[in-house]
Amino acid sequence: MSDKTPHEDFARHFTDPLYDDAGEDLAPFGSDEGSDLLWEWSGRREELGASSTVATILGCDPDEVATVAGPMEGVDGMDTAVLVTSAAFVLLRLTGRIPEADCELALRAIDVQAEILPTINPDVAGTHPVLATMRRDLAAWRNPAA
Repeated sequence: MSDKTPHEDFARHFTDPLYDDAGEDLAPFGSDEGSDLLWEWSGRREELGASSTVATILGCDPDEVATVAGPMEGVDGMDTAVLVTSAAFVLLRLTGRIPEADCELALRAIDVQAEILPTINPDVAGTHPVLATMRRDLAAWRNPAA
């Protein structure tokens, strides 16, 4: 059984409808990767806790995230950036927390998407509103006191 219900701290902070949008590819759970990760981990939610990380979500050791996800460079870097962003938001949605280093990695992944997107889609001028909202909300996130 899958419980995609957001953690109360996540729901309180991430209020934009994009955080529940399964049809917007740039939304955390709208891409195939984000949807798959959320589906998988919402069924394994009890395995996540305060010490969980993006590496936990990606099923690797913390020092292997870059290897598993791949480099966030060039056009192929878009896929990696989407995967990293999705994993970070799955962690946040299900646990209501994220390690500072993973938050910084996710912010960088959003920035990479914002940089690459106009080269993939010339109709996009400037930062896409979905990416801008995600970046703003994530940058303002503070983990609740333990």
